[in-house]
Amino acid sequence: MLFTIDKESLLNKIKTVEKVTVQRGIQPVLSNILFETEDNKLKLTATDLDMTIITKTTAAIKEEGKITLLARKLFEIVSKLQDKPIEFALNPDNNVMTIKCANSKFDIIGISAEEFPKSLAVEGDEKNSITISTDLFSKSIKDTVYAAAPYENRNVISGVFCKISEDVLEMAATDGNRLARISQKIKNDNSNEVKIVIPSKTLNEFTRISSLIFEDTVKLNASNSTLILKTNSYTIISKLIPGEYPQYQQLIPKNTSNVVKINKNDLFNAIDRVSPLVNDRTSVVKLILKEGKMELKAETPDSGTSEDVIDIDYKGDEFKIAFNYKLLLDFLKSADCDHITLGLNSNQSAAVFRPLNDDDYVYLVMPMKI
Repeated sequence: MLFTIDKESLLNKIKTVEKVTVQRGIQPVLSNILFETEDNKLKLTATDLDMTIITKTTAAIKEEGKITLLARKLFEIVSKLQDKPIEFALNPDNNVMTIKCANSKFDIIGISAEEFPKSLAVEGDEKNSITISTDLFSKSIKDTVYAAAPYENRNVISGVFCKISEDVLEMAATDGNRLARISQKIKNDNSNEVKIVIPSKTLNEFTRISSLIFEDTVKLNASNSTLILKTNSYTIISKLIPGEYPQYQQLIPKNTSNVVKINKNDLFNAIDRVSPLVNDRTSVVKLILKEGKMELKAETPDSGTSEDVIDIDYKGDEFKIAFNYKLLLDFLKSADCDHITLGLNSNQSAAVFRPLNDDDYVYLVMPMKI
């Protein structure tokens, strides 16, 4: 194996795949990136067995070959090299890769490519793929993934429910205390309906890579157990989460008896100001609604209390409710708007947050006991 490659191109591709490598595990090869040459391209692959990321780039290939190299060390080396062409030369007898750039030289011991897992290294059927705008898909992820249960739980609510019909992409996530759901119009030339639960880790990786490599569209191909997200520059292959996702649609109230219009930034900043004295154990902030005003209060028995007041559009009776303030901040960070509405029925039922004049994005939060 012998090839020469531009530093910037290689570093960008290493960034694309290296986050999925396993830093500590039973199989040392999972800490490595698989390097392969094919069709005058350099192909990089990384996997943690649940998800595989593949990307290709142009390189001057002189001798074909394949090897796996430790991702962390490789990134550190390449990032510090001069901005000049880098030569890679593999000795297949001892799996040592020699890296040369200007006056710098490194010999890295790799692991045979034969030890690299092949379980997720598959390609999907292009005929069954659905093409979606990358911006639209990324927005749907941003507006939902934060509400999923922690990925470590490995149950169905640690993923994001994704439903694709002929002209609508709907995504939803819940951790049992809150629900985020967004519905967006799409153009889908494939009439097949898709209902899948995608691991939150996979979606976060897609968002991260999309910020590194801009693509207009992404092709989504799902089977019973596997999802393939493919663009011109990279492919993500991920296991799907099995199981029946909760029937969240019935949780969203059709009407609320009290509706409040709030400046999003005013609410965010007020919560942020009172948060230093929030009880670390409960994370509770109390909201007291009065005509035209919202009072925010927090207290920690051993430290003290904090209060703030903001103007709101509200004309009902005094209303008291309490929330885990972190759950409110998650929505306020996500919502791309100037004003939001807060719909309330009682201080013991789910509160409904929406961007103003936008019924497609809804966020439900269960209150805490006052």
